[in-house]
Amino acid sequence: MKKTIIYITALMAFFTFQSCDKVKNPYPKQYVDVDTTLLYGVNLETYKNTLWPTFGPNTNTLANVLIEDYTGHKCINCPDAAIEIHDIAHLNTDRVFIAAIHTGPRGSMDFQVTSSPNYTTDFTNPQGIEISYEAPASEEDFSSNPSVTFNRKNIDGYIFQTPFTINTWGSTVNSLLASPLKVNLQAATNYFPETRGVFLHTEVDLIQSFTEDLYQVVYLIEDSLIASQKVPAAWSLPNNEDLNYVHKDIHRGCIDGLSMGRKLVDAMKVDKNGLALEGDKYYLNYSYKLPSQYNVDNMHLLIYVYRKDTKEVLQVIKKKIKS
Repeated sequence: MKKTIIYITALMAFFTFQSCDKVKNPYPKQYVDVDTTLLYGVNLETYKNTLWPTFGPNTNTLANVLIEDYTGHKCINCPDAAIEIHDIAHLNTDRVFIAAIHTGPRGSMDFQVTSSPNYTTDFTNPQGIEISYEAPASEEDFSSNPSVTFNRKNIDGYIFQTPFTINTWGSTVNSLLASPLKVNLQAATNYFPETRGVFLHTEVDLIQSFTEDLYQVVYLIEDSLIASQKVPAAWSLPNNEDLNYVHKDIHRGCIDGLSMGRKLVDAMKVDKNGLALEGDKYYLNYSYKLPSQYNVDNMHLLIYVYRKDTKEVLQVIKKKIKS
């Protein structure tokens, strides 16, 4: 009998201890913590005290534009679309940003497959393929390459624009650039070459209230790479191939592996030590090991916030990894 009572008492103490743990730690710690194995020469406490950024006032007043170019290296019509959007971006270098996502509609890969001897570079990645399923939402207008989105804004009933509307792309971007700012973004990076550790810290400031769920996504972008590309017949190249084509702004995945990003939740309204903050500012932190095949000086990040219901991008900023 005594043994039974002792056993029951021990069980009650165990479950009481477990319940207390849940009360003390209602939120996961990953909103503040980073992967300390990627730090070099400092521990987490020192990193927080010396390298963790403090964001000042954000002076952005207008929305930027994310152009997503769904493309492929065997797509003959894709280079003309790429030239047009890069010409547009060149006129607005600090506010228009491009992600060339190598995937077809709903993950189809006809224009993205690799083959010898000239098309051995694999431009695809799992998150890019996932985006081709998720970004269109209920839209069915992503039917071929090239297809281009501008902040995933619904324009005359379509999110995806084809080359048939190419003459309107410039005016579409200009209209979006004049849109009032609804979400403000800031970001800071630290890079440790010894471990190839990338540390990204972001601040999301809601200018207006939202009832819809908002998500933040971070794209890894390769600035440029020379590789083969199928080109239009009008370019008058043998076999309609440019063997030294300069691919630009290549989407290489999402640094946290989440193609549709992280939902903004109140648990992100905390400082570097996890202490709750007032207001509508969210702080998201990332740590990532840059793969060895990439030159850090040829890479950057695109950080954007979008609405879950419509997939519309509300704000996007660019950040070099090696600041």
